[in-house]
Amino acid sequence: MATAVYQLQVDWDNNGDYIGTYDNVSSETFNVQFRRGRDYASQVSGNSTAGKLTAVLNNESGKYSPSNAASVLAGNLEVGRPVRFGTEPSNTFPYTFTFAFGSEPVPEWTGRLQSLIPEPSSTGLNRVVLTAVGPLGYINDLIPISSMESDIRTDEAIGVILDDAGWPLAERDLAVGQTTMNRWWTDSVDTITALRIVEETENGFVKETADGKIAFESRNTRLSGSYTTSQATFSDGVSATHTYMQLEQTDPLDTVINRFDATYRVYLVTGQPDLWTYPDTGEDSPFLEAGENRIFIAEYPNNSSAPEAIGVDDWLTPVAFADVVANTNWTGGGDEASGSMDIDVTKDSNQMQISIRNDFQSGGTGVGVYLTTLKARGTPILLRDNTLVTQSDSDSVDKYGERKFTADTPFFPSLKNAQSWCNYQIQMYSTPINVMTMTFNANISQNNMDAAIDLDVSDRITLVATGNAELGVSGDFFIEEVNHSITDGGQSHMTTWKLSPADSGYSQFWVLDTGALGSTTVPAY
Repeated sequence: MATAVYQLQVDWDNNGDYIGTYDNVSSETFNVQFRRGRDYASQVSGNSTAGKLTAVLNNESGKYSPSNAASVLAGNLEVGRPVRFGTEPSNTFPYTFTFAFGSEPVPEWTGRLQSLIPEPSSTGLNRVVLTAVGPLGYINDLIPISSMESDIRTDEAIGVILDDAGWPLAERDLAVGQTTMNRWWTDSVDTITALRIVEETENGFVKETADGKIAFESRNTRLSGSYTTSQATFSDGVSATHTYMQLEQTDPLDTVINRFDATYRVYLVTGQPDLWTYPDTGEDSPFLEAGENRIFIAEYPNNSSAPEAIGVDDWLTPVAFADVVANTNWTGGGDEASGSMDIDVTKDSNQMQISIRNDFQSGGTGVGVYLTTLKARGTPILLRDNTLVTQSDSDSVDKYGERKFTADTPFFPSLKNAQSWCNYQIQMYSTPINVMTMTFNANISQNNMDAAIDLDVSDRITLVATGNAELGVSGDFFIEEVNHSITDGGQSHMTTWKLSPADSGYSQFWVLDTGALGSTTVPAY
């Protein structure tokens, strides 16, 4: 009987590896649950979500108690430590699975420590619940407002968001986007919201990988390579190679969307007028002591903006004597000091941070000054036109009632692109589709275990439910979420996949010399 090994590791030293004395916590692990992928198995309404891992560890020694100063890990039980779960699969059946030390594992889930919650017991073992989040959860804080970008591809915008969130280049896997946005920026939103807006513009998918990267699929990603070939067939047949225990079908009627709306925006960019002026004047003008540095934040749009104002294409760096006027007297009748103001700026799409230091001297001595004029100029972006485009299926509306989906993104690059987005979606979702949730026992066979370990989010499988399941379903599906529950010290491994049909999603684009246009495929855009 061969033995296969699960490994749970934490980089307690936070030094980029998992080889520290206490980094491998496998021998003290009772069970692990983890998930990654979409919150719903739909390529139009399913959202990217942060992965999560929960593990229960033996804490008899108090090693994993954050408040225990006597712990050998005292000072290292910190939020944000890298966490990795991996496997060393066996190629021989029957076998047993255990949590234990072993060689370098194949990653199945990678993220960051979120919490350690001790669970002391008066009658049993003291335990601790370890919770970790995937990369999308780790970076999901408010990101700074970005500068206004023009002619930027969706993958490039994803890169800007990840830069602003501080996510390293080496931990990204971004496909080249198919959509170039005329205008793009981020407001002060959380990282996942910013990513979802770009994801929707592209008709793509932002996800976490098993080794902890943030990946981006364009709308063409699933049209080539292994995505076009089924990697395993799960069936309810008596001689099935891969078997499942449970199959849940979302009510197909709930998947129907028969009206899609999208908005195309046209922007006007012109001139360099005053966009912001410091409100206090006269004797209330800001006063800077000798050598003092003060920061002022100009915002646009603001209360005096035109109602159609969106942001700023380019802030003009303030110029002394014009935008920044300084004098030793608030009336302007003292010594002119404008040329002695040291000015530094930081710009984004609707703010300019203006840092001014008073370096004025008179007779070799620093002197305080008033800023009698302080303003910011720039090229405003105005919303010239808002055009709503829509596509509906009248037959579907008559049959199921109107079921509408509205795109949130304001960044469709053309009216044609927005219309194509709607047209494509209506071909996919105006009739019921099969959204499935499949659960299988990985321990029951080598084939099942190999599938549980090897297959991942976005992989393609074949699902047959025409026998005992009596669902009449037989076709290819994409894995949209993976969920694993490994309990009893590794002796039980249950895997659940959320599945979207491969013949009614982004895989249904027509590719030259592949498929029958209008039959098994539809036009791309």
